[in-house]
Amino acid sequence: MEHYEKKISFLGENIQTIRKHRGMKQQELADKIGINMQSLSKIERGVNYPTFDTLEKIMDVLGVTPNELLSGEWKYIDHTEPYIMDIIKREQDFNVSLDYLSENEFFDDEKECTFYKAYKLIQYIHNYITNEVMELEELMEIKQLIQRQKLERMIKVHKEMRGGVDRYREQPKEYKYHNPYDDWLFRQLADIDNRNNIPDTSPQLDFDDIDCEEYLKDRWNRGL
Repeated sequence: MEHYEKKISFLGENIQTIRKHRGMKQQELADKIGINMQSLSKIERGVNYPTFDTLEKIMDVLGVTPNELLSGEWKYIDHTEPYIMDIIKREQDFNVSLDYLSENEFFDDEKECTFYKAYKLIQYIHNYITNEVMELEELMEIKQLIQRQKLERMIKVHKEMRGGVDRYREQPKEYKYHNPYDDWLFRQLADIDNRNNIPDTSPQLDFDDIDCEEYLKDRWNRGL
């Protein structure tokens, strides 16, 4: 009986340790497994033993196997694979949802669908580049990608505009530009008029000490 009681206590301690490692409050775990917080507290303190059904729910929510939960060796096991599989699945779901947007009966016409797809893509990119764990090296890679994209887009538009006109300067019926010699589109792509796309780097003018301190403090708190 003494061995059984120690087993209960050990199990409860492991549940509590793993829960805290997952950054989960006691009430949050209790809600997810369908019991009240007092019952979960007794399980974690070794006062009560969870039912088989409750134990299965705990393992599912905490993402551990029965052996890991009982042995307490979960912390030494690589648990990154489920996270990788999860992000792959959600990325695939996002791609599929974009591909089938045109078939959604919500939109009145193609223009509404195009607008909404562009909006979601901008939101997706914004969420990525403003992620808290984004490193400087990753931002530099994104900058290079954007610079290459800008030039390739201008070259593509140039070929489409100039290449769509024959030697008599006549346009084919499917030609999508009104005037192949109108530089307005190029001025927009190059941001000639507003010059907002490429920021100025003048720390003497826009460096913020408070923002910098908060940035460094946040990275320190996250162990970075």
